[in-house]
Amino acid sequence: MTSTARAAVVGPWLDVAVPGVLAVLTVVQLVADRPAGNPALVTVLALAGVLPLGARRRSPLLVTVAISLAILGQVLAGESAPATFASFLAVLVCVYTLARLSRPPAMIAGFAVVAATVVGTALLQARTAPVAPFDAVYPLVYFGVAGGLGALVRQRALRLAAVEDRAAALEGEVAREAELAAAQERERIARELHDVVAHGLSLMVVQAEAAEEVLEGDPARAVEPIRRVQETGRQSLGEMRRLLGVLRAPAATTPQPSLARLPELVDEAAAGGLQVAVTEDGDPVELPLGVQLAAYRIVQEALTNVRRHAGATTAWVHLSQEPGALRIEVTDDGRGPSGTRTGHGLIGMRERAALYGGTLTTGPGPDGGFRVLAVLPVEAP
Repeated sequence: MTSTARAAVVGPWLDVAVPGVLAVLTVVQLVADRPAGNPALVTVLALAGVLPLGARRRSPLLVTVAISLAILGQVLAGESAPATFASFLAVLVCVYTLARLSRPPAMIAGFAVVAATVVGTALLQARTAPVAPFDAVYPLVYFGVAGGLGALVRQRALRLAAVEDRAAALEGEVAREAELAAAQERERIARELHDVVAHGLSLMVVQAEAAEEVLEGDPARAVEPIRRVQETGRQSLGEMRRLLGVLRAPAATTPQPSLARLPELVDEAAAGGLQVAVTEDGDPVELPLGVQLAAYRIVQEALTNVRRHAGATTAWVHLSQEPGALRIEVTDDGRGPSGTRTGHGLIGMRERAALYGGTLTTGPGPDGGFRVLAVLPVEAP
């Protein structure tokens, strides 16, 4: 909960509790002291010196003026008797509130009213009995302390609000960067999928032409090309579904990688001082090119993160072809996660996995280090 939210919750309760408690103290003191003059008028003026505090946060200067006038009236009605202790506390609260909430002009005006009230009550009391200079001045010391405390709290609140604003702005910037990274990664994926689909359609054309050439002379030989057309068509259709709705930028001219190029990633990592061991298990089946591309990119980004952030010397890549899914696990012997990672690399890997209906999880490895686990569904041929 922010400081503003806390003030919104606690403030209304204090607006009721503070004047209520001071009103009770006022009544108790008046009953015990039996002030001179008109008791009813003194009581009304004494209560008027504390009850306006309920509006102090909305109108600090106006409340200060009202309480000051009530105190002067209380001294007059009580035949120069001192104002109640609760009224003194009320002025302390007013001075604190002025320094805490008011702008400089209103704050200076309020302090002037309080100083005039202190001098005025001293002069009224001096009509019936001598007043020592210290007795006339010491309230100003307490009021000065209250004003200083209010100013300190004001500065702290301003600093805290500035920190909260910066944190909110930073959070928004991080969210925008994450959104931009995701959009850029989707665009990159779309370009690559476009090439995968184009490659599949080209194969379909070549295989269909081959079937046409042998169809009349040897129909039996046309069965195999037609079957390949069907398989390639199903795979390309799946890639096309993933591609729809994603903006395609100009296609790259380099060939798209597949899992067959994993040794290149191992060599690149070794050149950078990271030893990589690759293991595979499960029933080997021909994976769609799109799935291979996604798996390759996930492994590539995971190894890049290991080199950049983990401080590791060895990484392990394990590929498992399970029934209906390809499981990709990358672990390392580094120092492990130091906090919540939200870099562009992890965002890109999650985007790729989600594009194929898969999942990607990250976190501490079972034996330390960092672990990336992706599961990509694979349609049965």
